Amino acid sequence: MTPTQWIQRLALTAGLPVFALAGVAPQAGADPLSEALATTTCNYAQVTAAMNAQAPALAAQLNRRPDMQANLQTFLAMPVDQRRARMAQERAANPQLQQMLTALMGPQVSQIAGSCMNY
Repeated sequence: MTPTQWIQRLALTAGLPVFALAGVAPQAGADPLSEALATTTCNYAQVTAAMNAQAPALAAQLNRRPDMQANLQTFLAMPVDQRRARMAQERAANPQLQQMLTALMGPQVSQIAGSCMNY
Protein backbone atom coordinates (compact mmCIF):
# COMPACT_ATOMS: atom_id res chain seq x y z
CA MET A 1 0.00 0.00 0.00
CA THR A 2 1.37 3.39 -0.95
CA PRO A 3 1.32 6.43 1.37
CA THR A 4 -1.54 8.01 -0.55
CA GLN A 5 -3.53 4.80 -0.38
CA TRP A 6 -2.80 4.61 3.34
CA ILE A 7 -4.03 8.17 3.86
CA GLN A 8 -7.05 7.52 1.64
CA ARG A 9 -8.05 4.47 3.66
CA LEU A 10 -7.41 6.33 6.86
CA ALA A 11 -9.60 9.18 5.70
CA LEU A 12 -12.37 6.88 4.55
CA THR A 13 -12.19 4.74 7.67
CA ALA A 14 -12.28 7.83 9.85
CA GLY A 15 -15.57 8.76 8.20
CA LEU A 16 -14.37 11.69 6.10
CA PRO A 17 -16.80 12.35 3.26
CA VAL A 18 -15.69 11.00 -0.10
CA PHE A 19 -18.17 13.30 -1.81
CA ALA A 20 -15.93 16.22 -0.83
CA LEU A 21 -13.86 15.32 -3.88
CA ALA A 22 -16.39 17.09 -6.07
CA GLY A 23 -15.88 20.37 -4.26
CA VAL A 24 -12.09 20.42 -4.13
CA ALA A 25 -10.48 22.97 -6.39
CA PRO A 26 -7.08 22.28 -7.94
CA GLN A 27 -4.24 23.66 -5.88
CA ALA A 28 -1.49 25.81 -7.25
CA GLY A 29 2.09 25.14 -6.32
CA ALA A 30 3.48 22.43 -4.11
CA ASP A 31 1.21 20.00 -2.37
CA PRO A 32 1.80 20.53 1.37
CA LEU A 33 0.64 17.02 2.29
CA SER A 34 3.06 15.27 -0.07
CA GLU A 35 5.91 17.62 0.75
CA ALA A 36 5.44 17.16 4.49
CA LEU A 37 5.39 13.39 4.11
CA ALA A 38 8.34 13.38 1.73
CA THR A 39 10.67 15.60 3.72
CA THR A 40 10.03 14.79 7.36
CA THR A 41 13.18 13.73 9.19
CA CYS A 42 11.19 11.98 11.90
CA ASN A 43 11.13 8.26 12.45
CA TYR A 44 8.03 6.14 12.90
CA ALA A 45 8.02 6.45 16.70
CA GLN A 46 8.18 10.24 16.50
CA VAL A 47 5.43 10.45 13.89
CA THR A 48 3.10 8.20 15.84
CA ALA A 49 3.78 10.07 19.10
CA ALA A 50 2.98 13.38 17.38
CA MET A 51 -0.11 11.84 15.81
CA ASN A 52 -1.32 10.55 19.19
CA ALA A 53 -0.91 14.01 20.70
CA GLN A 54 -2.18 16.14 17.81
CA ALA A 55 -4.60 13.97 15.83
CA PRO A 56 -5.98 11.25 18.10
CA ALA A 57 -8.65 10.18 15.60
CA LEU A 58 -6.00 9.51 12.95
CA ALA A 59 -3.82 7.74 15.52
CA ALA A 60 -6.72 5.51 16.54
CA GLN A 61 -7.28 4.48 12.93
CA LEU A 62 -3.58 3.75 12.46
CA ASN A 63 -3.47 1.73 15.69
CA ARG A 64 -6.22 -0.55 14.36
CA ARG A 65 -4.34 -1.33 11.14
CA PRO A 66 -1.03 -3.21 11.43
CA ASP A 67 -0.72 -3.20 7.62
CA MET A 68 -0.89 0.59 7.56
CA GLN A 69 1.63 0.78 10.39
CA ALA A 70 4.06 -1.38 8.42
CA ASN A 71 3.59 0.70 5.27
CA LEU A 72 4.18 3.93 7.13
CA GLN A 73 7.34 2.49 8.69
CA THR A 74 8.60 1.43 5.27
CA PHE A 75 7.80 4.80 3.74
CA LEU A 76 9.53 6.76 6.51
CA ALA A 77 12.62 4.57 6.09
CA MET A 78 12.97 5.63 2.43
CA PRO A 79 15.30 8.44 1.43
CA VAL A 80 13.58 11.74 0.60
CA ASP A 81 14.19 11.35 -3.16
CA GLN A 82 12.43 7.98 -3.18
CA ARG A 83 9.55 9.35 -1.15
CA ARG A 84 9.15 12.26 -3.57
CA ALA A 85 9.25 9.93 -6.57
CA ARG A 86 6.61 7.67 -5.03
CA MET A 87 4.38 10.61 -4.19
CA ALA A 88 4.79 12.05 -7.71
CA GLN A 89 3.72 8.74 -9.22
CA GLU A 90 0.64 8.65 -7.03
CA ARG A 91 -0.21 12.28 -7.78
CA ALA A 92 0.06 11.61 -11.52
CA ALA A 93 -2.03 8.46 -11.27
CA ASN A 94 -4.90 10.12 -9.42
CA PRO A 95 -4.64 13.91 -9.09
CA GLN A 96 -8.24 14.30 -7.88
CA LEU A 97 -7.63 11.94 -4.99
CA GLN A 98 -4.50 13.83 -4.05
CA GLN A 99 -6.43 17.11 -4.07
CA MET A 100 -9.12 15.61 -1.86
CA LEU A 101 -6.62 14.22 0.63
CA THR A 102 -4.74 17.50 0.76
CA ALA A 103 -7.93 19.43 1.42
CA LEU A 104 -9.18 17.01 4.07
CA MET A 105 -6.00 16.04 5.86
CA GLY A 106 -3.16 18.22 4.64
CA PRO A 107 -3.08 20.65 7.55
CA GLN A 108 -3.09 17.88 10.19
CA VAL A 109 -0.45 15.79 8.44
CA SER A 110 1.71 18.84 7.77
CA GLN A 111 1.47 19.83 11.44
CA ILE A 112 2.44 16.33 12.57
CA ALA A 113 5.35 16.16 10.13
CA GLY A 114 6.53 19.61 11.17
CA SER A 115 6.43 18.96 14.90
CA CYS A 116 7.26 15.28 15.25
CA MET A 117 10.92 16.05 15.96
CA ASN A 118 9.74 17.31 19.36
CA TYR A 119 8.61 13.80 20.35
